[in-house]
Amino acid sequence: MLFLKEHPQYIFRIDERPPFVDDLADVDENSTELLIQGKTKNIERLKSFCNLTKLWIYTVNQNEFNKILSFVNPKMLSIYELKVEDLSAISSLKDLEVLALEWNTKAQSLWDISKNTSLKSLAIKDFSKLNDITPLQNGTRLELLDLSGGDSKDLKLNNLQTLKYLSNLKYLGLSNIKVQDDSLEPISKLKRLQELEISNQFPTEEYAKLSVAIPDTKCDKFKAYVNLVSPIGEEDVMVVGKRKPFLISKVDVKKLQKYEEQFIRYQEKYKSN
Repeated sequence: MLFLKEHPQYIFRIDERPPFVDDLADVDENSTELLIQGKTKNIERLKSFCNLTKLWIYTVNQNEFNKILSFVNPKMLSIYELKVEDLSAISSLKDLEVLALEWNTKAQSLWDISKNTSLKSLAIKDFSKLNDITPLQNGTRLELLDLSGGDSKDLKLNNLQTLKYLSNLKYLGLSNIKVQDDSLEPISKLKRLQELEISNQFPTEEYAKLSVAIPDTKCDKFKAYVNLVSPIGEEDVMVVGKRKPFLISKVDVKKLQKYEEQFIRYQEKYKSN
């Protein structure tokens, strides 16, 4: 996550949120940051908050979502816990640069992202019914994209073909995700990608192949195994590749050597192509 540490402007920090507001009646209209929820009282006053650049919203249904977004045009927007099937209201946010959406139990698809011409950073997490990310191919100005399933349910996609159009991406995060065709090939088109943070859910050969295609991209899966920061019992090493084991570095030296030799063979195979 080196890229995110060096570029904090792309993300929301929990420790930097303003106080929660349950009634906008007496809130200063010159406020630049707000934390509200769908049921915050006097929500219509948002129309008058012309200097609002950063907005957090908690717990919204479809009607509350549509109403709030019709009143604002922030540069940064974070929404947590959405019961929203239709996300098209986001298209109206012309100044939006950073968007984080987490925990939506209804949306099956996204919105027309081509309308968000200023959008540079997008994080989508725990959309349990989402199965179509095709609209993302129009987010060609995106520099950061973070796609993640939930802790109990993976994001399930047919493939990652949409990602190959995002040529300006500098950071890509993919976690708790299952891709039907098991291919990371579309990411090989992202030549400006500085960092890839990806969970261990693809075949070993896919990681090795990708490491050859974008060698300047930082990714801890571009090698045979990863040393765990927090060991699982005595197991302190994760072998790269789905269904690969966790091992003990001091005990499984020969096994690790074999995995390393195999990874190098995969890399040599694609270097020669």
